[in-house]
Formats: sequence, C-alpha cells, structure tokens
Amino acid sequence: MEINEEKRMKFMEFAGKRVNNVLHDIQILEPMARSNNYDFTREDVNEMFAAMQETLDNAKEEFEKKFEEKSRREVKAFSFGMKRNTEPAVEDVVEEVSSEAAEETTESVDAE
Repeated sequence: MEINEEKRMKFMEFAGKRVNNVLHDIQILEPMARSNNYDFTREDVNEMFAAMQETLDNAKEEFEKKFEEKSRREVKAFSFGMKRNTEPAVEDVVEEVSSEAAEETTESVDAE
C-alpha cells in the first residue's frame, strides 16, 4: 500500500485537531462526576459511556473498512502450481527440497 505523503500530512493535521477536540470534550465530563451540582445514577453513567463507546466503535470500523477494501483490491497473480494465497503448493516445496538435496549430493561427489 503506497502512501501519498501530502494526503497523509493533511490527515495528520485535521485528525490531530479533531482527536484533541474529542479528548477535551471527554475531559470536561470528568469534573461532573466530582461535583455536588449534579445527581446521577449508575444507569445514567452506563448509558452515557455506552453511547460514546458505540460512536467510537463505529468510527473505528469506518477506518478499518479502508484497509479491508484495499486488501480486496490488491491484484493477485496466477501461476500454475501455486495456491490461491500465493503460497507454493506442497508438491512444489517437496520438489524444491529434493532438488536442493540432489544438488548438494552432486556437489559433494564432484568435490571428491
């Protein structure tokens, strides 16, 4: 996956600002937990954090989709005797190991 540095820098700039805004907004919730000005139940807190977690999970899922789409779009090369995931077929590995062993045997015989 090739990265366009200009687009990456733009992403880092804007994402950095937005993440800092989100972090700030979360941080200003915290004093509410210690204040006598508010009254809340455990269910209120659970509902509030569940909503934030769901939104966070959805946002992350959108980012993850980009990686899944790119992996699906990668061009896969075809070659006879190769498995679909580009790993060599077992027969090819056995043949390659046998060929290497035969070469080593030939080399040791030639050396004598």
